Amino acid sequence: MLAIAIIFLASLQSYALNIEIIPAEVIPGDVFLIKVQTDEPDPVMAEFLGNKINLYPLNNGYSIVLVPVDINTQPKKYAVIIKQGEKEQQVLIKVKPYKFKTTELTLPKDKVTLSPENGKRAVREAELLKGIWPQNTSKTWNGRFITPTGTEVSTVFGVIRIMNGKKTSAHRGIDFRGKTGAPVRAINSGIVVLADNLFFGGNTLVINHGMGLYSVYMHLSKFNVSKGDKVSKEQIVGLIGSSGRVTGPHLHMSVKLNGVSVNPASLFRLKF
Repeated sequence: MLAIAIIFLASLQSYALNIEIIPAEVIPGDVFLIKVQTDEPDPVMAEFLGNKINLYPLNNGYSIVLVPVDINTQPKKYAVIIKQGEKEQQVLIKVKPYKFKTTELTLPKDKVTLSPENGKRAVREAELLKGIWPQNTSKTWNGRFITPTGTEVSTVFGVIRIMNGKKTSAHRGIDFRGKTGAPVRAINSGIVVLADNLFFGGNTLVINHGMGLYSVYMHLSKFNVSKGDKVSKEQIVGLIGSSGRVTGPHLHMSVKLNGVSVNPASLFRLKF
């Protein structure tokens, strides 16, 4: 019986996957990393909030993936299911409650209401961006992500805006302070998939980092790169400006992960 128990225990140990969830606790809008160590060649998959996600194999026996937590996710513990072949394990991640700040703005009517022509343009450009996010390509980023300017943040992610007495939307990015002409750097390596002038974002740059991850840089005064260019982490990709629908120079930077707007600050905090 003892021999059978030892064999059974060894079987369980060989069956178990080495799974890390980094960090183990998040707030709505954050990103977390799933890291799985395995000696077997079968692909590893994860499931979170009903979404199935492929992990990307590295050369060191690990598979990883970045996972978004939507800003509207309710606080509680959620199951993360990991599968490889016939193996299946479940781990938990805790989404903590968080109260985002509210700010009230009073703007001229022409800054709030769009003309029919501008409205049509804004819709076209929103559809253009919407078509980019589902493209899930191979990983091009490497190591930790950096901030694009190294300057102070003027508006954090998730701030709820009350504009002229009416709730509009949550701020889905970070605003960095900066003077016109100050350098803007790529937060990690990737490929430029958009460098164009948009109605709201002005001169807008989008970098595809692979694995469904995109960084967006808005209101630039100048592009230093073009669509199709490969960029490296910390490379100067543009200059701060005030193009688009803004009142002064700054960088609005946002991150999309699998089509979900996530807090760039949570990406900067991740350690790999």
